[in-house]
Amino acid sequence: MSVLGEFAAWCAYADAVKQAVARVGAIVVATTVMTALIAASVLMGSPHVASAESGSKRYPDVTRVSSASAHLRFTLPTSSGTAYSPNNPNLADRTIRKSPMVLFLAATRARPMDYRSFISTAAGAGYHVLALDYTNTGRSVQATCRAKAACYTAVQRNRLDGSHSSAFSSVRPADSILARLRSALRYLRANDPNGGWGRYLNGSTINWSRIVVAGHSQGGGESAYISHLHKVRGALMFASPVETTNGVAASWMHKPGKTSASRLYAFDSDNDMFFSKIRGSWTMLGMDTFGAPQTIVAGEPLHSHELLSARDIGNKHESHSRTITDNTPRSHGVPVFRSVWKWMLAQLYTRPASAHTADSSKSP
Repeated sequence: MSVLGEFAAWCAYADAVKQAVARVGAIVVATTVMTALIAASVLMGSPHVASAESGSKRYPDVTRVSSASAHLRFTLPTSSGTAYSPNNPNLADRTIRKSPMVLFLAATRARPMDYRSFISTAAGAGYHVLALDYTNTGRSVQATCRAKAACYTAVQRNRLDGSHSSAFSSVRPADSILARLRSALRYLRANDPNGGWGRYLNGSTINWSRIVVAGHSQGGGESAYISHLHKVRGALMFASPVETTNGVAASWMHKPGKTSASRLYAFDSDNDMFFSKIRGSWTMLGMDTFGAPQTIVAGEPLHSHELLSARDIGNKHESHSRTITDNTPRSHGVPVFRSVWKWMLAQLYTRPASAHTADSSKSP
């Protein structure tokens, strides 16, 4: 090899060594930064998934979903020697100590983690928020019951309190929504002692007057059913209830509920594959009394208890979910329906006039 050839080869070798050293240096720097971040997270409360049991405590430690989120993520402890099933992480959030609470129930086979944008919006509106995992696996209530009016009542009652097990639904009492709600509130009261979570539970009795029930699809139908049985602060139904088929509605809808229809609000896409079933349910709940459904138009104030979007948010299946899940369209990173959520939440933040005499508390 010539002298020039040897020199060129040496230069190429030196350049390769230089690049290798640079890569190693970058790895060292990244490792150092990661080590520092981990150390900081340990000091400030590291983000990790809580296990069902943590150390000697009955409840797992409160954990953060991420450093950029105030959501508390936790699973429920074993109840009466039996683990909850399913037992996906629940999400909770709050801002001020004394406020009404939103209890949110997800759609069939969905999880609380699928609704983080709405949870953040509700907390930002001043609410305590608890997105509760529950038995929503398998077939939806609509697919199970179709045009069987009594079936809806049987399934929703069983999932709420574990009673009246049937061929349609066989949730045990210890795994019911009520049992999970009590356990979650006790957990939050123990692990977030300054959070004011005890306001929603008196012993084993749920303080429904301070709770807005909300949900998507099956969860919205269950929320409507809860508002029928209990005088809640109000109910928010997203793409729900899907409980009227060919003019046949859930049997419980044929009787007046404990919560006034004036405290019920609903939102859906007019392209929802279940829209006719949902629209029929709104009528059965008496929501038409307060005016016809309002199609949302930019710049026009909202006023109806029945809100519709004509925006193209996907096919009919996608339109059933994208009015409320984290898959909702965004504009500059903001959910396009956030202003609708905020308006609906604002309607129920203030207690109804009759509640002022029933509840002497000066807090919301």
